[in-house]
Amino acid sequence: MRGYAVIALAASGSGDLDDAAGVLETLPDDSPGRGTLAAALLWPMLRDLRMDLPALRRLERVLAIAEADPPDVPKWPGLRAAGRAISLMLASLESRVDDPHAALAEVEKLATEAGPGSPAAPIFEAARQGLGFMAALHDGDESAIRRMPEQLGRLRAGAGAGAGNPQADLLTELLTATSELMAANQRGEELSGPMRRMREAAQRMPEDDPVRISALEQLDMLDSLANGGQPVDFGTSPSGAAQSPADQALQRAYSAMLLLDRGAETDLGKIEAAIGHLRAALELAGPDDLRRPFHLAGLALGLFRRTEVTNSTAGLDEALILLAEARELAGGPDHPQWAWINDMLAGVQQRLGAVTPAHRTSMEGMRGHAFQVMVQSDLPAATVAAADAAREGLNTARRFLQDGDPAGAMAALDAGRGLALFAATELGRVGARLRAAGRDDLAGRWDDAVASGQPDRLPTALRREAMRVLGDHGTLGLLDPPGLPEIRDALRALDADVLVYLMPGERGLPGHALLAPADGPPGYLTLPNLHPDQDLEVGHYLSAAARRDMGPADEAPGQDEAFTGSLDGLCRWAWRAALGPVVDQYLPRLRTRPTGRPPRIVLVPIGRLALIPWQAARRPDGRYAIESVAVSQVVSARLLCHAAAQPPVPLAPTGLIVGDPRTGEPSLPAARAEAWAIRRAFYRGARYVGRRPDGTDSPTGPGTVAEVENWLTSTSPGAGAVLHLACHGFASTGRAAAFLLLADGARLHAETLGPLLARAPGRAIALVVLAGCRTGRAISGYDEAYSLGTAFLAAGVRSVLSTLWNIPDAATSVLMFMFHHFLMAGRRPVWDALHQAQLWMLDPARRIPDRMPRELRDELAATDPAEVAAWAGFVHWGR
Repeated sequence: MRGYAVIALAASGSGDLDDAAGVLETLPDDSPGRGTLAAALLWPMLRDLRMDLPALRRLERVLAIAEADPPDVPKWPGLRAAGRAISLMLASLESRVDDPHAALAEVEKLATEAGPGSPAAPIFEAARQGLGFMAALHDGDESAIRRMPEQLGRLRAGAGAGAGNPQADLLTELLTATSELMAANQRGEELSGPMRRMREAAQRMPEDDPVRISALEQLDMLDSLANGGQPVDFGTSPSGAAQSPADQALQRAYSAMLLLDRGAETDLGKIEAAIGHLRAALELAGPDDLRRPFHLAGLALGLFRRTEVTNSTAGLDEALILLAEARELAGGPDHPQWAWINDMLAGVQQRLGAVTPAHRTSMEGMRGHAFQVMVQSDLPAATVAAADAAREGLNTARRFLQDGDPAGAMAALDAGRGLALFAATELGRVGARLRAAGRDDLAGRWDDAVASGQPDRLPTALRREAMRVLGDHGTLGLLDPPGLPEIRDALRALDADVLVYLMPGERGLPGHALLAPADGPPGYLTLPNLHPDQDLEVGHYLSAAARRDMGPADEAPGQDEAFTGSLDGLCRWAWRAALGPVVDQYLPRLRTRPTGRPPRIVLVPIGRLALIPWQAARRPDGRYAIESVAVSQVVSARLLCHAAAQPPVPLAPTGLIVGDPRTGEPSLPAARAEAWAIRRAFYRGARYVGRRPDGTDSPTGPGTVAEVENWLTSTSPGAGAVLHLACHGFASTGRAAAFLLLADGARLHAETLGPLLARAPGRAIALVVLAGCRTGRAISGYDEAYSLGTAFLAAGVRSVLSTLWNIPDAATSVLMFMFHHFLMAGRRPVWDALHQAQLWMLDPARRIPDRMPRELRDELAATDPAEVAAWAGFVHWGR
């Protein structure tokens, strides 16, 4: 009877729940009312839910007792639903759920059954968040993983624990750090940073908090293993609590990844220990565990690393078998480890000299990167998903070149470049592809979400469902880069002669130029001097540019002199290392030579080569590359074909001109004069917003974000097709942010452009000129190349001019006037108008157009227009 009293006291809220649950479990199965007692305990356990594994397991056991002999009371269905939701979340955490999406669906059903006013609503939401995170890990859903801290905050607020609850804040910090560690392990990333942040979060909690104790125990265990500590009994935690097989498998996998140091470990003892942990993890997890592909590939990584350290091939045959099974279980590009598994398999095949060429396997893996980027719902998540794609593409390209296959090398490079931009260009086409696959229902949901212009209406789950349907119908060719026939057609449509990938050398290997002409076979040139990371001239330029970018170019004379001084050596290196061989050795051998214009090359610079002003490459005799060839740039062959497929948009003397709005940043008086002059000379029908040359606001608008957005989406015939932005632009790689600064300091962000223009699918914009600073600077890695300029292209703009560096306000204003002069008065294509304007800046006998106003003539007289910094910072993209 005493046991019944302990349970009754705890059920009333006056006793110890842990003691009561322990007493309940000791009662014989046939004890009278055992199920009723369990149900009575269940509510206070749910009400005062503790988010540590022992407490969750105890709750699950109490639920099982109640379900075995359920009480006939009105509250029971609701209690059972809430308990089952927690049980599902626990099962997912312990890898006992085969399909987290099915578990999520069950939670939704349980919540519906409980009703909207259920007191257990916070529990259902907690289960949604926990299962949602596990599903995100399973799917590689970086968007959901990244949103986890925000969702935890909303969950805490919804439960009544706001910012005034320090304990809840500390728990959120710890859960966020824990999710970061789990995500890093899932991606195969370095774990020491996430472990340190998790430890710091745990140590800020009260010393007697069971969540803190459990977290620190797990971290101590992992630290001990990573630092070669004593063997660990994975059957129990340091506090003596029993561990499930799934827990043990997960801990061993974590430990192995720490020991292997992402495949860079050289200590043979640690490598052998990691191999042992992964063998045990496979046995513990069983054949149906969702993480089995990860464990298999991890064991293969350990075996492969051992062969590298011991300089032998022992174990590679086993690694080949393991990876083949992992690949079969993964199934295809939709699996988050698909790219990693195939990259590992390619490495093993190369070491063994397998019949299947390693680079073919690598290309299969590259499709996984494209898939994972396609299904992310925001730019930061897409950037994470594409993190290793460019490196793997470069390594695979080298394998193709070893086989003398430049076309394959180009495809490999392209497969790892500009994936987030490519995903943006494909958004509007997926609906049609789904209809062709017979899924009108899904196509309708997709098109409605795209038309809304709201990224959260197109979540990862919908993207993943669409991509899987397309894969099932054999239409996932969109994951593959274009072939040579498509590239040739695009070059002809754009009136260009050759696509040139500039591939830097590394680790003693030479660089290369890979060449795809509009007419003729592909080829490549070996470029032994194309080592930007080893060249002093390149280093001097990059350092000077970084210092100069700290502030306005016209207000930092010392920094400006250092930067301009660095350009001469850089430009001579650029000719010697790459452009010289292409122009002098390759172009004369073109099967079809252009007539009536200079040869035109479209560059795809790889890695840090994207920071080089290639049009200013300088011959030994002092002449610049643009005096021999016209140079445009493109992110990838995918985006080259995208630009070529867009119908041209005719120009008219209308549009929108934005001139130096009041932003709170330093004024740009020359840019203001430039914008005003361009509008008066060439676009008399255009709307002018911002400030006039005298500093007063334009009566047609101050240059707000809303004014620019409204123009971008306008379907009015009088809106025009040209946007000239003479205003501040910012790009920060640290925060992965690029934006235009408009009136009142408001920002127009790059990542909003695609969703914005998707709301106006009939809008056709011919040209966007980004005359501000660093508008061509990539914010998400050189090879992702996501910038303000390329974001406009991906959104459907036909041509874009953007800048490489912090441009000088005065001299650049003259260049911009001349560009519009050649474009509108000379009726030249956009690429040629920029080319002619840059040549005009170099020409000592230049003729000043009658339309150039006095203010710009004065700027011209006060500066040296032939100085490289004045003209070479502008790059043409698109048509």
